[in-house]
Amino acid sequence: MLKKIILKKILTALIFPLSILTLISSWFVFHLLKNTVTPKIKYIFTGTFIFFVLITMQPIAGIFVNSLENDFVCLTDTNTIKEAEYIIILGGGYNDAENMPTTSQLGASSLLRLVEGIRLKKINTNAKLIFSGGKPFNEKYTEASIYESAYRSLTSDTSKQILSEIPHNTKSEADETYKLIGNKKLILVTSANHMKRAVYLFEKMGCNVIPAPCDFLVKNLKYYPALPSWSSIKQTEFAIHEYIGILRYKIIN
Repeated sequence: MLKKIILKKILTALIFPLSILTLISSWFVFHLLKNTVTPKIKYIFTGTFIFFVLITMQPIAGIFVNSLENDFVCLTDTNTIKEAEYIIILGGGYNDAENMPTTSQLGASSLLRLVEGIRLKKINTNAKLIFSGGKPFNEKYTEASIYESAYRSLTSDTSKQILSEIPHNTKSEADETYKLIGNKKLILVTSANHMKRAVYLFEKMGCNVIPAPCDFLVKNLKYYPALPSWSSIKQTEFAIHEYIGILRYKIIN
């Protein structure tokens, strides 16, 4: 299982714009040094370079990720929130550095998901929280346990919450959640760009979900052009990762 996870992460990293540009550039430099650059090689390099520069510029990067985030809106209706019996917060990355408070051990996306879960829990105090996330590599603690510890440090809630500590990806989170609660009404908290894939997998498993997106990468899409930036590159990478994930599960299933 660990080998499959590592292989998946390596393959995913190789399809990101910066990785492809690095490979294409290395290939071009190789031919340049060997003096074997043909017109065909020039066209391939130039076309690939221009394409990947464009998709890491605004507004293209913003439109790309906004096409994922636009499918769902923030969950603000109090009646809808109070319908749920459970609130699940999906894993979004962490480290278990013991010299840091657990709020700092959570990745940026995980922390925003936790904050959204706390907001929803304050509205629906009867809902049971499910913290999701296992140990993908050699970490000492599961992400679910880090979530719980951070939650207790931010709130006065001492009630018992549910830890789903087996999952290592979204599909296994859906599988484990259905085993835990069946088709009882569930608020699903995850990043907006990840919500489309998460809802697809949870509903396919049979879960009865109410989407609660957070961590929006595009809050106000602007259509004027801007040069490539790190934030634009990350938007493109997130979008590519999600679309490939959706496509992969639809092909396999």
